[in-house]
Amino acid sequence: MSRSSRETRLILLLILAMVTWGLSWTNAKVLGTYAPAVVLVFWRFLFAALTMVPVLVFFKQKLSISRKGFIFSLAGAVCISLYNLLFFVGTHLGSAGIGGVIVPAMNPILAFMGAVIIFRQDYSKTDILGLFLGLIGGSIVLRVWDFSFEQITNSGNIYFILASACWAVLTLISSRTHALIQTLTFSFWVYFLSAVFFFPFVICSSGLSIFFMDWIFWIHMLFVSIGAMVFATTVYFFGTVALGSDKASAFIFIVPVSAILFSIILLDEPLESSTAVGGILAMSAVYLINNKPK
Repeated sequence: MSRSSRETRLILLLILAMVTWGLSWTNAKVLGTYAPAVVLVFWRFLFAALTMVPVLVFFKQKLSISRKGFIFSLAGAVCISLYNLLFFVGTHLGSAGIGGVIVPAMNPILAFMGAVIIFRQDYSKTDILGLFLGLIGGSIVLRVWDFSFEQITNSGNIYFILASACWAVLTLISSRTHALIQTLTFSFWVYFLSAVFFFPFVICSSGLSIFFMDWIFWIHMLFVSIGAMVFATTVYFFGTVALGSDKASAFIFIVPVSAILFSIILLDEPLESSTAVGGILAMSAVYLINNKPK
């Protein structure tokens, strides 16, 4: 297979991976009608961790990690556990489409702010412009002019904001692990430890009841666990290695678009003008922050 053919295949896989991430917001909304969030989070992590084992074997990546690598994995597991809990609660209460716009847009913006404050990362005027656009875009999506405590909690938006913050912290943690642990190995341990965290809650919540659920539940569960957490994450990792982080990060723009489309098609959610306008501004901010001038 020629280099151009391999790159074309990888690009198609990246598009499919981003669409899978976008679909996960609708998956979560549907799953929220079947079981409590803690039960869904546990099974999502367990299925993802088990599926990561053959992936590690196939790509010849080690399962073992150092003590320092384990500490980073533990910290990552705490962040992604909180993220997933907020992810399921937020989609259950609010709009899957809005969540699929807020989190992918706000995560890199918050991660950038964290890197500047904590790691003293250099920044440019373009970064400041991106940050400004991101804050405006996020405010429009959240409809800050309608803000009240009741509105922000009942709409689920507060959970999406907190989820963005958790994922931003996870991004900062994972950025420091490259010299300690391979990326896919880090993913396995984060998923496995997160499943361990939620196991006691599942015992108390009749978690085995999922095995009596219908086929609709299982389709959405397999997509949100194996599809989004294993397939999409693995493809994005190798896409970043093969194409470079700048090119690979451009595909992230597919996530909010597909999240909105799936929420409209499968959930009959309306597309608010504030979501469209704010989403465009926020993703423009992500582009400015992620794509540095050469």
